[in-house]
This record gives sequence, structure tokens and C-alpha cells, in this order.
Amino acid sequence: MRIVRSVIACAVALWVLCAPAKAQINTDRMMSMGRTALYFEDYVLSIQYFNQVINAKPYLAEPYFYRAVAKLSLEDYRGAEQDCSNALSRNPFLVNCYQVRGLARVYQERYADAIGDFREGLRLDPDNSSLRHNLILCLARNDEPEEAIKAADTLLISSPKYAPAMAMRSDLLWEQGDSAGALEWVNKA
Repeated sequence: MRIVRSVIACAVALWVLCAPAKAQINTDRMMSMGRTALYFEDYVLSIQYFNQVINAKPYLAEPYFYRAVAKLSLEDYRGAEQDCSNALSRNPFLVNCYQVRGLARVYQERYADAIGDFREGLRLDPDNSSLRHNLILCLARNDEPEEAIKAADTLLISSPKYAPAMAMRSDLLWEQGDSAGALEWVNKA
């Protein structure tokens, strides 16, 4: 009887040890390691870390955003756009996510969609000069020079010494045939 109990106990112990167990991961640590890999431009490794976090906690927006940044760096523009859309569906207040998705759309030459992203980001953060800079470029490429000049003026109100905005305004005036106005803004820049 004692031998039977020992055999059963061993069998149960082996079954418990050999049964497939779902391992828990420390998602904070994985996020940190993914961001570090991203910082050191190891984009494939960072994507692997963010994939693990997404598998463990698919409701988080942050790993989708960081994975989008890595994909953008690897020139996977559609993947970056999709990851940003996933992140924004989980948290629509991530301003940088609108920036990354807008850039992914610019690289796909979908300027109207990128303009929408940059404007939405500016609605949340009106003083973001990077978003406004990209908005100006997209408006110019989308053949909306008047809107681009207005956006440049708005940027120059909030950042009066921002030379790239002065140079962009000069280019826009030049393209419209206003060489005197273009020269004035080049001199200011």
C-alpha cells in the first residue's frame, strides 16, 4: 500500500512538473528592455520585447506605440501606421502617436491622412512645434500653400525665432511667385 501511494505521489509530481505552464513575464521589465533596445537602434530586438508585452497585456497602448517607432525606423510604414492605430484605439490622448502615424502616412505619400493626424495632435498639444512643422510640410505637398503659410505664421507666433519655419515660409512664398516676400523671410531666417 505504501508503495502504491509513493508511485501515485511520484506520478502526480511528474504530471505537475511536466504539465505545460504559462510563464508570467514582468511586463515593466520587458518594456524597459524594449525601450533600451530601441535607444540603441536594435529595432528587431525591441519589437520582440514589445511583442511579449502585447501578448501578455494586449490592452496597453504604450507597447504598440514603441513597436510602431521601431517599425517606422525599419521602414515598415504600414505596420507602424497599424500599431499607432492600435495604440490610439486604446488611448486617444497619445500626442506622439499622432506624430508617428502621421510620419508613416507621409512616407506612404498619403498627405491628407497625415494632415489629419498632425491636426489631431495639435488639438491635444497646440504648442507642439514638431507637429506644426510637419503639418506645414504636408500642407505644402498636398498643394495647400495658403493653409501652409497660415500654419507657418501660427508656428512663428509661438516660436518667433524658429528659423526652419521662416525658411519654409520663404519657400512657400517663392512657389507662389512672391520673390520679394521670399527674400525677406530668407533674410529673417
